[in-house]
Amino acid sequence: MLIITCLLLLVVYIITMGSIDWYLFKRIDEIGYFITCSFIIFAGIVSALINFYQRARRDTMQLYAQLMQSHERLQDYALKTEEWAATRERVRIAREIHDTVGHKLTALLVQMQAARKLSSLDPLRSEQTYLACEDLIRSSLQEVRLSVRAIRDEPVTSTSLNDSLGKLTEEFTKFAEVQTTFEVNGTPVPLPGDLQLTAYRIVQESLTNAHKHGHAKNAKILLAYSETGFSLCIRNDGGVPAQLKPGFGLINLQERVKEWNGKVHFGMDQQDGFAVEVQFPYPLTELERVHH
Repeated sequence: MLIITCLLLLVVYIITMGSIDWYLFKRIDEIGYFITCSFIIFAGIVSALINFYQRARRDTMQLYAQLMQSHERLQDYALKTEEWAATRERVRIAREIHDTVGHKLTALLVQMQAARKLSSLDPLRSEQTYLACEDLIRSSLQEVRLSVRAIRDEPVTSTSLNDSLGKLTEEFTKFAEVQTTFEVNGTPVPLPGDLQLTAYRIVQESLTNAHKHGHAKNAKILLAYSETGFSLCIRNDGGVPAQLKPGFGLINLQERVKEWNGKVHFGMDQQDGFAVEVQFPYPLTELERVHH
């Protein structure tokens, strides 16, 4: 619009002044018109540049204001993400402490009670029990170290899920005095380390609850592999509550299962006892994630 206005002014000036000069002097001063027209064009260009830079400045200020708003939102998001990460880390630490130290201390308590009762009746067996307690304490310290490494994301050497659950079965039978058996059905499938740890903790928590709350004498662990996933069933012959009120352990267990898109069911039967039944789908590979 500014350029069009300048052109119109230029045309009006030439027509008007040319008509006056021709009417009065019967001639036209080409040099004067050229200088005047050049000045008008120059003034138009300067005005256009000034208008352009003013508009650019307004746009820049608007963009700057939008950038500042985006920056503030990003800071808020970063703060919330940091708080969420800290909360998640606290939950993970609580899980590790509850699942490892709690499990070992439960077994240690049983051994200590047995050693105290045997101290006057069978000193030799009592001493052997105390030695078993020392082994259990060493194992507990190792579990704490592994938990600290896991919290710090340090790599640890782990065995397969079958071997880990087999060893856990032997330890629980020996230290908690709950006769525990382990059975595997189907063809084992390699699983991610984090998923193996989740399955291990679920079994560990289930056995601890079987002894601590159900006072079970026998327990059975069934690990079954299928084409689409694997399942765990931990059953014990302990007491069954009239109404199940999940505490920290069972809530923790449910959250672990949910993180892997699994399903969990608690079975309660006066004859069969208490059972924890968990189903996990196999996690998607990187290639499958891309296709999805």
